[in-house]
Amino acid sequence: MLALLLLVVLVAMGFGQSTCAADRSPDNHLKTYRYIVPEKTNDGWETADPSNENLDTDLIKDLFERINDKTYKNIHSVLLVKNGKLVVEEYFPGQDSEGQFHAFQRDTLHELHSATKSVNSILIGIAIDQHLIRDVDEKISAFFPEYSDIFADGKKDRIELKDCLSMTAGLSWDEWTYPYADARNDHVSMNRSSDPVRYALERPVVAPPGTKFCYNSGIAITLGQIIYKVSRLRADKFAEKYLFGPLGISNYYWLKYPSGVVQTGGGLLLRPRDMAKIGYLLLNRGCWQGRRIVSENWIRQSTTQHAPDRDYGYQWWLGRLRVRDRTVAAYGAQGRGGQFIIAFPDLQIVVVFTGWNDNASWDQPFDMLQQYILPAATSSLLNRVNRQPPSTTTNSQ
Repeated sequence: MLALLLLVVLVAMGFGQSTCAADRSPDNHLKTYRYIVPEKTNDGWETADPSNENLDTDLIKDLFERINDKTYKNIHSVLLVKNGKLVVEEYFPGQDSEGQFHAFQRDTLHELHSATKSVNSILIGIAIDQHLIRDVDEKISAFFPEYSDIFADGKKDRIELKDCLSMTAGLSWDEWTYPYADARNDHVSMNRSSDPVRYALERPVVAPPGTKFCYNSGIAITLGQIIYKVSRLRADKFAEKYLFGPLGISNYYWLKYPSGVVQTGGGLLLRPRDMAKIGYLLLNRGCWQGRRIVSENWIRQSTTQHAPDRDYGYQWWLGRLRVRDRTVAAYGAQGRGGQFIIAFPDLQIVVVFTGWNDNASWDQPFDMLQQYILPAATSSLLNRVNRQPPSTTTNSQ
């Protein structure tokens, strides 16, 4: 849905210390925002004042005033990374997906929902780097010999890993028409089945692989099961060893089905600080603190459009935002209710939003980006240019 939204703009359990300067209980919301530099902890983040990273602090202040006065509703956190440094980290109270109130803070695990898919894409890239998977041209049938009856259909045997990564597997799937409580929603029916992977792969073929985008959480769960097939580690344990561990992420939770299949389509919970690490890993071409975690080639592939009819890479949404007189490229992870990890490579910015707005307000973060965060970056650039002395030129024949 990120690409759709970007187009419109253009024409997803614990408690720590809050970075805010006053109590944010339900009846005592901040009326005046006061910035505090994010605390440097032992999680690996360098922190800095946004003004030192060429960000307009007045616009940042205005943004949080709008959250505090409820212009933007039920936002749980906003984090901003600039030039590899955490410069903004704010948390707010609100209701979660179960309608329960929480004082969301630094160490509160947050549901990523479908932003989980993008994390799993990194795991696929790591598996390819380790030669556990040959390449994205490998047939899906090769990973699931136990489903030979499904792939006896020659059309399904043509589905390759790249088709699943780009949501172009060509299988019938609908989880956007009906609510996530309606049995007509394929995601709901999959969850009620005894084997979510079989359910996903049994759907009828409706288009040749690689030709048509169709958002499909069942295929995303199938990708997670491929990790298990090639490594003999469930996706959560594979991530712990090869992604979370190297990133210094120790506090996480990943939902599983009763069969042990990991919910890689939407079941991951992380701290917002660690969500930001995922975004910065891509922005930093697969490295964290000088350590290579996933290949630069995989980062490039993941953030290149592969769906012919949608701005979508390998489980990452792609798009462009217009800010004043310039257009800024972006790629991101998005989860139901307003969970976002969005990177702007040209500005060296990563932004994380969490909240719960399972309604028409789910896209509030994009208004925040357009009205405040991106102008804070670009206006500072313009101001620096305006302060430059005029260049001296010499005419010559």
